[in-house]
Amino acid sequence: MNCQIILFVDSSMIGGIETHIVELHKLLSKNNVSCSVLFYKNHGNNDFYTLLDKQSIRYDFLQGTPSSLIKQLRRYDDNTVIHTHGYKAGILGRLACKLTHKHCISTYHAGDAGTGKMWLYNKLDLWLSCLSTNFAVSEQISKTIKNATLLENFIDIKEPPTVNFFSSPLRIGFVGRLSYEKAPDIFYTLAESMQNSNNVMFHLFGDGPMRNTIPQLENLHYHGLTNREDIWHQIDVLLICSREEGLPMTLLESMAHHKIVISSPVGAIPSIIKNNTNGLLMKTGDAQECQNCINALLIQSPDQKSAMAQAAYVMLKERFSGKNQFLLLQNAYTAKSRLRL
Repeated sequence: MNCQIILFVDSSMIGGIETHIVELHKLLSKNNVSCSVLFYKNHGNNDFYTLLDKQSIRYDFLQGTPSSLIKQLRRYDDNTVIHTHGYKAGILGRLACKLTHKHCISTYHAGDAGTGKMWLYNKLDLWLSCLSTNFAVSEQISKTIKNATLLENFIDIKEPPTVNFFSSPLRIGFVGRLSYEKAPDIFYTLAESMQNSNNVMFHLFGDGPMRNTIPQLENLHYHGLTNREDIWHQIDVLLICSREEGLPMTLLESMAHHKIVISSPVGAIPSIIKNNTNGLLMKTGDAQECQNCINALLIQSPDQKSAMAQAAYVMLKERFSGKNQFLLLQNAYTAKSRLRL
């Protein structure tokens, strides 16, 4: 492709969007597409900047003002495509692209409507979707957006490591933002209810507004924000107890690392996990059901656990390696029927 892709984002922590951006850069680079990241503002998100440096991903910062964004877009030539991620970058990016005659692509990652100001921002993000070519990471999200194409998340897949399911205790992990929609409170309740079990241990990775609600429990270890590659060797099972989701990158990452997934039936997850085949899919995702799933895993043999993880890995390679997703991106980036003023 004879174009330059600018991944525009306003990022203050490492989450699903940030992980997606890293994987998207890998996919584009693998296909010889020029790509870099543009931050609306430097929020001191040093863990993410360090990760970008480690991956040799070029990035730059604006001053956190609409005028600095417009000025920067005017510096780009006509072969530059702006690809926004997140509601703030989406809103500002589309308006600025309209003013500067730039081609704008937007990926919608979140399925939660939010409350208060967040609700208003999400509504504005949806209203302005007519100004861009749109992708959504799940069917559920795509139905709320004008002319959105499903673009499932993807991941650079390597051969899985050898995982020892003979070890005890079974290590259960929560990986994500500590916010209501991700339901860390369900994870806390689960850990508290299983304090007397010597067969399980709980590990919590992430940060967010609910950090101060973490209980002090002997079987619950809080690791905070952690390098993604340093997470997976510390857990055997990823527990997704979210109330709302799109298609979480943590789900794909865990499968790529040969981990077993237990998940609530939210977003695109039911289209991925086949219960008792490549993971455990709950009906509601409350603490009691989480505990029932863990107890069911505990009585399975190591070979049964390994077979479940292997089935997930095989499915991942077939569906989420990025091959099909790149074809959709290529078509959008090079489309001649671009938005006109």
